[in-house]
Amino acid sequence: MTCIAYADQPVPAVPETQGLVTTTSGDVVGMATETDTGVWTLTNDPQFYVLTNDGSAGHWVYGPALTRQLYAGGGSYIGNSEGNLTQVILPVSMVNEQMIGAPDGWTWGSQMADMVLDGFTQALVGGGIHSGALDPGQIQYTTAYDAGIVAQAGHTVLLKSMNINTGNKVLPQSNLAADTVLTFVATGDGGNVVGSENLLIDGAGNTTKASDRMLCPFASQPVDVIPAYCNIVQTGNAYDLTVGSVTSHMSERFVSSDATNPVQLDHEFNVKPYGTTDSSIPAIGSASAYFKAHIQEARDANNTTIMKTTHSGELTYPVTVATTPLKAEDLQYSESSSVSGIIQQFTKVVHYQSGKSLMP
Repeated sequence: MTCIAYADQPVPAVPETQGLVTTTSGDVVGMATETDTGVWTLTNDPQFYVLTNDGSAGHWVYGPALTRQLYAGGGSYIGNSEGNLTQVILPVSMVNEQMIGAPDGWTWGSQMADMVLDGFTQALVGGGIHSGALDPGQIQYTTAYDAGIVAQAGHTVLLKSMNINTGNKVLPQSNLAADTVLTFVATGDGGNVVGSENLLIDGAGNTTKASDRMLCPFASQPVDVIPAYCNIVQTGNAYDLTVGSVTSHMSERFVSSDATNPVQLDHEFNVKPYGTTDSSIPAIGSASAYFKAHIQEARDANNTTIMKTTHSGELTYPVTVATTPLKAEDLQYSESSSVSGIIQQFTKVVHYQSGKSLMP
């Protein structure tokens, strides 16, 4: 199963990064167990200014170009029925950015200072990990991994490695990689090995500016936006064998300083005969594997144009009001495979990749 070319963007690493590496090996007649669990949440933690007013301070909306610039940078605004601003959210990253359509040297910071002089209140707010709605311009990922093996009344040979690295990664590197190699043959009545493994990656992001997140200088063309999204994928395997060999590989990448590197998840699972120097014995028991995905994507910050009239009533003109991005795609997919009995071979390969396409 292969999925590709949605609009996920990786999260930049935190300033201090960690690496966790474990390797477990065993050759045991009797009982053996292995358990792994982990949950990791990461966000880009944007800071932004919130400017509020009751609407009496004026400041008309400036039009489509300025609206697109604000929303692409992770900001937003709210206006009242009179066309006056009541709230503006301005990311700190935009403070020194030139305002489109304004005189040279007039930045968003200049505009913010002018609005404060006109009566807007100003507050600096930090993002951080959220359990509720994301802040403007925020990206957040959660990944979870779990695995368990219980072997009893048999001969078990096990090699299990786990590698977690929280630093920025590029193709074909991974932030998490888990590899399992196991052989088992029952040596007594009721002997069996039971195992399972699951990997989830759940990412959500608000509209952000492509030129701020992508190394390619042409990423902002034709539109300088990475749209909002909310994507979750899950994959896993399970087995219950009296004899057989199992290999499994799971990996994922979602941390990078450059959004040109797509988010990726891979899963390879294989059950095959138990081999000896003289012959091989077909695997006996049951095995299964699955993949599930729910993809939700926007195209851009959505704009609504309304007609406004000057206070004197002499001129009517269009005003563009930015609204919450609308969902433009909703894809749900589920797949599972299972076998039971004498197993000569069972293989499942899953590849998921999602990133902003640079293709026209």
